[in-house]
Amino acid sequence: MKSRVLLTVIAVLWINSSAHAYNLIGQGTLDCGNWTTLRQGRQALGLEQWVVGFLSGIGYEGETHGDNPLKGIDADTVWTWMDNYCRDHPLATISNSVAAFDAMHPH
Repeated sequence: MKSRVLLTVIAVLWINSSAHAYNLIGQGTLDCGNWTTLRQGRQALGLEQWVVGFLSGIGYEGETHGDNPLKGIDADTVWTWMDNYCRDHPLATISNSVAAFDAMHPH
């Protein structure tokens, strides 16, 4: 459990670092408060798709070193996890939340 927490912290710090290897644009820059509001209003389709698309990209790029956070997981499971995470971390960005998901689901 401690290693997962450490991985989560590292992932969040990596995404927040100024030395990004990529530029983050789109709905991943929103915060979890937006996630919760949009999900409750059943208007989160674009944001939900951004999340699973980002995780799919991690799996695609991670194929060579075994990182596939969606292995054996469906979209509804991801969105429920995000609902819970965002409830507990309303100021976290969606991209940081996805990094936490990836850190907790390394396959």
